[in-house]
Amino acid sequence: MVDDEEQDETNRNRFVGARHDDPVPGSPKIELAARLVREIDPTIRVTPVRASLISKEAFAAVSQADWVFGCFDEDGPRSILNELCAAYAKDYVDIASDVPEAGVYGGRICVAWQGGGCLHCLDVLDPRDVEAYLSTDTEKAGRAAIYGVPVDALRETGPSVSPINGVVAALAATEFMVAVTGMREPQRLINYYGHVPKLTTAKPKPDCYYCTAIRGKPEDADAERFLRMPQLREQRLKKVR
Repeated sequence: MVDDEEQDETNRNRFVGARHDDPVPGSPKIELAARLVREIDPTIRVTPVRASLISKEAFAAVSQADWVFGCFDEDGPRSILNELCAAYAKDYVDIASDVPEAGVYGGRICVAWQGGGCLHCLDVLDPRDVEAYLSTDTEKAGRAAIYGVPVDALRETGPSVSPINGVVAALAATEFMVAVTGMREPQRLINYYGHVPKLTTAKPKPDCYYCTAIRGKPEDADAERFLRMPQLREQRLKKVR
């Protein structure tokens, strides 16, 4: 598990495993998650890595994994992890939930599995957000809202989206289980529209650069170039301070 953030008051009501007496500040999210896993089954080996995605520790963890699950608020790190997993031929499940406007809510599961579809060729990334994340050192427009709710309106608590998160997490776990057991191929993209409610799926595009040209070719991809971009580390440090 890789994360560099601590629990705070704005996300206490949606972080599964957090308790009322966990100190804020002073409770790294990865430690809270590791505690929850160990309480479910103490024989599970958990390795918490307190680091951001843009770190040698995170890149090493991804390159050594069998499957990778990503849960980001921004498309910039999603794009980086998508490319990193493609370069090292790692199956990647991206999980997102969203409240884009009042009364509208849902989420998305994207499964990049064995080179057959990814976040890029399934068109789930906003290229403007990705470009802004990579090219500037300022706070991003996407960070002005959390799950679609303006930060200024949150006060001491954030949106309670645990039920939405639970739905998309369960859908992601199901696609992982059917893929890893060979029951069937996973759906590459599932969109959950909770306010309707309905689910839709989509097919990947052929000849995707990430799924074909660089998959399993870390030297050609050079995903480690993101580690050489100081603005990515600097902006992350500003956020977690």
